[in-house]
Amino acid sequence: MAIMLTAEQMRYTKATNAYVIKNPEQITNEFTITEEAVAANTLNLGETKKIADLKEYLKDFDMTAINSDDLRKVARRLFDNEMIDIHAFAIFAEGNLASGADGRPTDTDVKFNAIALFNERLEDYNDFLENNPADVKEDTLRWRRGMIDANHAIGALTYFVNSSRSDLKIHERA
Repeated sequence: MAIMLTAEQMRYTKATNAYVIKNPEQITNEFTITEEAVAANTLNLGETKKIADLKEYLKDFDMTAINSDDLRKVARRLFDNEMIDIHAFAIFAEGNLASGADGRPTDTDVKFNAIALFNERLEDYNDFLENNPADVKEDTLRWRRGMIDANHAIGALTYFVNSSRSDLKIHERA
């Protein structure tokens, strides 16, 4: 059971509710990838073995029904293999954004649609920056870039998770 805090309670605690996804059924958006070469390029995967290893690792994950714990595991794998940068890693690691009074993540086992979550968070952040131009600074733009990169990465991951081919290869043209 999730407990929703009121605005008054939120002023006295580090606790935050999970991000409320407006369209939890969303499985495609502008970051959806439909070509293996694009997916591989997005994650800096140039070798067939790296692609096969990633696909094998991802076989037990579904980006439309993943929890914060698993999303962090995927993020760590991507970051350790230099497929995403630290800013995109942070977006992944935040999971559904739920935290307790001590500031630590909560509800880490609750599944959610990461595709919709990342896309909606980016849309909300874009709206925030548009409505608050005084807050547009180098750091906020870097954070926005991390959100964009995380959306691209989740699109690539979704492609690999859903790919029916086990022999993914990048077609190179000389």
